[in-house]
Amino acid sequence: MSELGRQAPADVVIFDEALTNSPALTRYLPPRAPGRFFQTRGGSLGVGIPGAIGLQVLNPEKTVIGFTGDGGAMYTIQALWTAARHKLPVKFVVCNNASYKLLQLNIQQWWKEQGVAPHDFPLSFDLSRPALGFVDMARGMGVAGRR
Repeated sequence: MSELGRQAPADVVIFDEALTNSPALTRYLPPRAPGRFFQTRGGSLGVGIPGAIGLQVLNPEKTVIGFTGDGGAMYTIQALWTAARHKLPVKFVVCNNASYKLLQLNIQQWWKEQGVAPHDFPLSFDLSRPALGFVDMARGMGVAGRR
């Protein structure tokens, strides 16, 4: 995020769905002006990629960067194809922690409120096996990628 903060143009438009990474994002790319920073509301996953596409359509002359987590990206990864098909210059960052981290944090809080002893998360909260190849997925839909 530090390097991206140094390189991003001053008028960059951000769509942030990578909520567990938002503190680092806003530290290095702080919201500075109305209409330049958009964030998903908690409780939904998958809007980061299509949200950034929408912002790019609305702001064709600006650099748009969409941030999502690996879990959220898996809901709407096919939207990369839309970006490629319409030749949209939007940039995407997938923050990959190999889990549905936001769901883990939410269920931990719920367990605490319900008096449930901490225990392992359900297998469905883990995205580590097999490892997700976002670079390959992006290339398969016509979007250049790198890790």
